[in-house]
Amino acid sequence: MAAPIFKIAMKQRKQSHRYAKQGVSLEGGIRFFFASNAGLTIVILVLIIVFLLKEGLGFFPGYRRELETYRIAGLEFVDISRRNLTAHEELVSVLNRAYQAEINGLAGRELKRMQEALAIHNAFSDKVSGPRDLITTNMDAGLEPQAPLMNKLRQRFEEARKAALGGLPAAPHLTETERRALLEHLATREPNATDDPPLVAETAAEYAAAREKYAAPLTAFREVIDGVESAGSGLGGLVMEMTESVTGTKEAIQRADILEKDRRTLLAAAANAKDPEERNRLTADAEAALAEKPDIEGPMAALMARKPDCVAAHKAVRSGCADLLAKLPESLSQAQANRLLGAARKAVPVFLAGLDEAPARLEAWRHDEPVRTHEAVVKFLTGRDWVTGGEWQDFYGILPLFAGSLMISLIALVIAIPVGVGSAVYVNQFGSRLEQSVIKPVIEFIQAIPSVVLGFIGILVLGTVLREFSQHDWLAWVPGFPIEERLNMFTAGCLLALMSIPTIFSLSEDALNNVPAAYSEASDALGASRFQTTFRVIVPAAFSGMLAAVLLGLGRVIGETMVVLLVAGNRIKIPDFSSGPGAVFQPAHTLTGIIAQELGEVPLGSVHYRALFVVGILLFAMVLGINAVAHRFFNRTPI
Repeated sequence: MAAPIFKIAMKQRKQSHRYAKQGVSLEGGIRFFFASNAGLTIVILVLIIVFLLKEGLGFFPGYRRELETYRIAGLEFVDISRRNLTAHEELVSVLNRAYQAEINGLAGRELKRMQEALAIHNAFSDKVSGPRDLITTNMDAGLEPQAPLMNKLRQRFEEARKAALGGLPAAPHLTETERRALLEHLATREPNATDDPPLVAETAAEYAAAREKYAAPLTAFREVIDGVESAGSGLGGLVMEMTESVTGTKEAIQRADILEKDRRTLLAAAANAKDPEERNRLTADAEAALAEKPDIEGPMAALMARKPDCVAAHKAVRSGCADLLAKLPESLSQAQANRLLGAARKAVPVFLAGLDEAPARLEAWRHDEPVRTHEAVVKFLTGRDWVTGGEWQDFYGILPLFAGSLMISLIALVIAIPVGVGSAVYVNQFGSRLEQSVIKPVIEFIQAIPSVVLGFIGILVLGTVLREFSQHDWLAWVPGFPIEERLNMFTAGCLLALMSIPTIFSLSEDALNNVPAAYSEASDALGASRFQTTFRVIVPAAFSGMLAAVLLGLGRVIGETMVVLLVAGNRIKIPDFSSGPGAVFQPAHTLTGIIAQELGEVPLGSVHYRALFVVGILLFAMVLGINAVAHRFFNRTPI
């Protein structure tokens, strides 16, 4: 009986609606509103994809032309020698760093004493610099020492001096007597004094004497370094001479390319012009813009004439370095020095192999070998250099950017997964009502903090605190300590972990809530404890959803821009993994950071401009793929 009455009531309601005869209803309007919003979202997504592809795909033909110019001008030929010269310079640099680290490690006490005394002096000088500079300036101008202005300036200086003496840095390696003597000297120091305080000069002399003492047993090591360094002088001079030659050829080719591009633009405008006079004028301008073909064969013949010299120079470096590098010490006494020496010893075979391969590569090189588009694609995806706006050659290789993004993301996930998932499990399964009412809002509130604010916190607080904390001697065993750069991958990873924790926490808790209550009830009925039920029943049942939460957190981390741009250090270089876990404390650049940093400064439509759009396409594909996989796992969560 109730069903027919309900149908009659609904029929009367439809008949009473003033739009019923026209087929319009409130429910239909609401459905249309939300459907149109969903359709608009799809349209916007398609437009974004089309825009990215339109701007990005034009990069590879342009980059192919740049690589072709790089080859036919002879820069590629010179780079065969330049790379070996760079490897030689880097090897010498590592050996010098190992030498200095050994001496500084042995003279560590004297070095720290000198640094602490100098730090106190510098901190004092910075705090009194304002009134001191005013006094010095007026004294140089001839103002009488007893003048009222000078007395007032001296009074201000004394006030600044008193405030400065109360906030000077600690000096654990100086005795209390030495520190007190230094402070007494600063308390009575004349404003215009320019000499170093006695303790600063004394500790500097102690450090110099210690360096001389500890350098004596390393004389043979020093001779090896100096010999290896001098062995590359011939190759360095040859590379410098060839660089001047090929640079002129490249500039001539680029000028011709610009004129040819202008000519094609004028011809296209002439083809579209409706006025015959305008068409004739544009055609005449296009003919006038026709560039003369630059002379390539002449400079190339002169460059090829230097090929025997290049081969001989490589062989000279090889023979000059091989015997010397064999005399490197097996080990050094200081940990940092020994690590650098080990890195140098590992690089020696690679360095010598490069010198051995260079003659054959020089002989086989041809300037007229064509550059195909797939080569540009491969160089972009596997290139180790991102060099733009340089005088030599622009290279677009995303490998260091991808490595930086991947390392920072892994650091963030290593921190965020235990915290986010652990918090979700505790709040959902073990927390009291009070704990749930406090922990959950606090974690979710983190999402309200702007990323640029977190970036400032990373620069001014986290990075500085970590670097200062790493300076303690008792932490020297930690890989990467002491930290040299306060802006590094670890600092960026910590902040990105903080940003991704709310996403992981919220979605993990939703996955736990979606587990049917029958699962826990059955477990309780079998006599399982709360802990056993949680980790043997509830968590495994919600694992797919929790994995989806982690993947969505990863997507948030990879797509973040401001934090990595401000905090990661922005060094475009693949991390040096030879340092082991300490590599996480090195600066890096990321895919998102390079777009934000460079897009506003590049010419519209240039190869560099389009390269950034290709990076955007890769980021879009990566994040879209991660989100798709995450939703696939999330849909497997029990309902």
